Amino acid sequence: MKKLIIILLFIITSGIFSKTNDVFLHEFGISDKSIEYYNKALKIKSMNGENSEIRSAYRDAVKEDGRNYLALDELGNIARMEGNIQEAGNYYLKSIEVNPDGYDSYNYLIDLYRSEGNKEKMRMYAEILVEKHPDYPDGYYILAQIYEEEENEDYALKYYSDALKNYNNYNTEKFPDRAEVILENRRLDSIIGIADIYTVKAEYVKALEKLLLINPLSSNYSDIERQNYTNAVVESLEKLNKKNKKLAGRYLKIFQDRNVLPRDYKF
Repeated sequence: MKKLIIILLFIITSGIFSKTNDVFLHEFGISDKSIEYYNKALKIKSMNGENSEIRSAYRDAVKEDGRNYLALDELGNIARMEGNIQEAGNYYLKSIEVNPDGYDSYNYLIDLYRSEGNKEKMRMYAEILVEKHPDYPDGYYILAQIYEEEENEDYALKYYSDALKNYNNYNTEKFPDRAEVILENRRLDSIIGIADIYTVKAEYVKALEKLLLINPLSSNYSDIERQNYTNAVVESLEKLNKKNKKLAGRYLKIFQDRNVLPRDYKF
C-alpha cells in the first residue's frame, strides 16, 4: 500500500509536564539552582520569548549542573529548529552521556537522523532504546518502519506487533510525555502496519480482522491517518475479492456498516 508518509516527530512541547520534570530532575540529583534556570527557560518559552533568551536560561541550567539532561535536550531542540543539525546532535549525545537510561534523547536523535536519511543510525539508536526500555513502544515502531521499508515482512510484523502491545499497555507514570491523542494515532499506525504486512503476505482476512480493531469514529485521528486507514481497508478488500468474492462482500458490508466505506462502494 502506498501510505501517506508521516514524519515521526518527537519534539515534545516543553512546559506541559514541568511539574513532572521537576520531580525527575530532583530525583536525578540535579541542583536546585539548575532546576531554577530550567524552569525560567520554560516560563520564557510559555510567554513566547525569544530563542536567545530561552537558550541562555537553558545554558545557565547546564552551567549550574552539567547533568541536567532535560536542559541539554532542549538546547538540542533549539539548535535543530535553527538548522544547526550537528550542534543539535551533540546536545542529544551529551544528554545520553549523562543520562544513558533516559528515552527522550534517543527519540530526538532518531528523528534527527530520520531527517538526514541516515537509516543505520536510526536503527542503532532504536535498538538501544528497545534494549534499555523494553516496555516503551517507540523503538519497536521505528524498527518496524525500517524493516517494512526494507521489505523484511517478518521483522516488520514482529516489531509492529511489539509496538502495538506496548502502546496498548502504555505506562503513563513511567513515560508521562504522550497525550492520549498521540497514543491513539500510534496504535492506528501500528495496526495499519500489521495489516499491510498481512496483505503483502496475501493473508487478507488477517489484515481485515486487524483493521476491525480500529475505531473509525474516534475524533483523535488526523485526516492523513484516516486516509491511510481507508486505503488499507480498500487494498485488502480488493485483493480478497479477487480470491473470494463472497467473503470479500461480507467484509465490505461490515466496513460499510462502520462508516469506513460508502454504501455505494463497489469492487
